[in-house]
Amino acid sequence: MKKKKEDGSSALPAKYFYRGLMLFQFPSQMYVVLYYIIPYFFVDEWTRYYFGVLCWFLGINGIANWLCVMLYDPSFPVSRDKPSIPVQKTWDNPPDRFNPLIQESVQQNGCAVYDMSGKDGLLWQYCNKCQIHIPPRAHHCKFCKRCILKRDHHCVKVGNCIGFNNQRYFIMLTFYAMIVGCLGGFLTFMYLKDVYWVKEAKSWTDLIPPVAIFRTIFGNTNLHNCFLVIHVYIEPLFGLFGMFYFTTQMSLVMEGKTMYEVTKKRPVISSNTINRNIKSVFGDFWALNFFFPMTIIFKQRDDGIHWKGLKYDHNANKKLEGDIV
Repeated sequence: MKKKKEDGSSALPAKYFYRGLMLFQFPSQMYVVLYYIIPYFFVDEWTRYYFGVLCWFLGINGIANWLCVMLYDPSFPVSRDKPSIPVQKTWDNPPDRFNPLIQESVQQNGCAVYDMSGKDGLLWQYCNKCQIHIPPRAHHCKFCKRCILKRDHHCVKVGNCIGFNNQRYFIMLTFYAMIVGCLGGFLTFMYLKDVYWVKEAKSWTDLIPPVAIFRTIFGNTNLHNCFLVIHVYIEPLFGLFGMFYFTTQMSLVMEGKTMYEVTKKRPVISSNTINRNIKSVFGDFWALNFFFPMTIIFKQRDDGIHWKGLKYDHNANKKLEGDIV
């Protein structure tokens, strides 16, 4: 058990479970909503049509952001090249011998390290596990086994780390999970109360998922009723988790901090405005992310390596320097 915790393999079962749950939840929920819940609650054809469009909009955006969280790599690329190091001087006739700009690091893994003594206090550090130098705010994840740019946290529900490259999608995923979970949970509960409980349920035990599955297998109830019984437990959980993570993440983004820095009590000080901090995560015209992932059109303001308007208050924590994990 201790070995699993150390190497991060204990997160694999949760990763596959939640991904399987999402693959079940989306099509089954769209099926019962479009064919049973909407026709029951709404009589007018146009109302049914517009509510169906809303459901497809919420579902597609939720799935799109879920896929982006998993597919956009949040890690710091392992490379011996350092394209971020600026060119200090150019010569028409270069000298015979160059003196390294950073003496103490020139022999470390054959590469120099930029910003080792930055005046803003954001220092590059060395990761013993990946054996590379990593930029400020990057940290190693034992589950992903990689160093993550601007690491926020490892989310077992998506099976991936949340960092600079995919945080915007994670926040939008929690936003849609909050809406779909709360709205869908309410409508599902009302449908079960008004229809299933009155017309088909034999007893309160029929509202227990294993019992509903058993009855469906043996043909004692319809498949959509089984889906509804399962959803009435899952959807409120999605809504509550989405609400918690969305409000937490947005609060941290506006402060210019990460969940890792807050939990580890990193003395991060941001002099940027709230709008600038939000643009650092979502890009320009950030409100459009609530309607569709806007990565291609509006890039993020920062690059995940350099952080304008941010510094560490080393007087608040003398042990900050040299702490890698």
